[in-house]
Amino acid sequence: MYKKIDDAVMKKLHAVQVEILNEIVRVCDVLNIDYYLIGGTLLGAVRHKGFIPWDDDVDLGMLRDDYDLFIAKAPSILSDKYDLQCYETDEKCYFPFVKIRKKNTIFNEEEIKDLDVNKGIFVDIFPMEVIDNPNSKKLRIDAMFIKNIWEVVLLKTGVYQSVKETRHHILSRFLNIFSLKWLKKWQMKLLKSQNKSDGKYISILVGAYNYRKDTYEKDKLIPPSFVWFENQKYKSFADYNYYLEHLYGDYMKLPPKEKRVNHAPDEIVFDVNKQE
Repeated sequence: MYKKIDDAVMKKLHAVQVEILNEIVRVCDVLNIDYYLIGGTLLGAVRHKGFIPWDDDVDLGMLRDDYDLFIAKAPSILSDKYDLQCYETDEKCYFPFVKIRKKNTIFNEEEIKDLDVNKGIFVDIFPMEVIDNPNSKKLRIDAMFIKNIWEVVLLKTGVYQSVKETRHHILSRFLNIFSLKWLKKWQMKLLKSQNKSDGKYISILVGAYNYRKDTYEKDKLIPPSFVWFENQKYKSFADYNYYLEHLYGDYMKLPPKEKRVNHAPDEIVFDVNKQE
């Protein structure tokens, strides 16, 4: 989905997201943990030295152990300008990863515009699991359940309006009999069970892509290196070329206009206290 955002609004949005990103970096430095620019944010850093011009978010990844530590410790370290939103901190949360949102702002996406949930401008942080065998039958089955549980969470919270919006309708109807709280707990248990300290691969199981597409050789990603993004240096993968080619193919080539996507926000507000 794509929606044109006014250039002045986009510039201001990007500035707020860099502000949030810098606060996350500060917290990571305090906790002595690593973060990684991933997805379109890393692509923008390498191809544009900043945001992809039509992109409207920032994506980060953290290894599972660091990610769990961040959730546990960051709320007491973050500036009071920001909220940490995830299953563990917000019962209305409808996604299995972390968003750091700026308070008193609004980024109102079309599918949630009528929901009573936190809609502040955000940066996403995804858990990265260290796995031992990307071809295992157990991982394939678990990954299917992880994604389908997420879709039923979206259904139960009102983001999806019908089971027909899910990919596996029969499985979704079965999962729909369980409580929202239980589904979230089960999903987190499945995710954390994949993490193996001695694994040779890294996989993002709750991202935008199929887990097979989002699985990489660990020694090509870790330890982090630095890339330039919006005139500042941030951590990302050791071999970012390997990561970007694996995920995007010929990543230096711009996609056609019809394949350019963003969150298609219905409304962006930078200060609700000054909203007319």
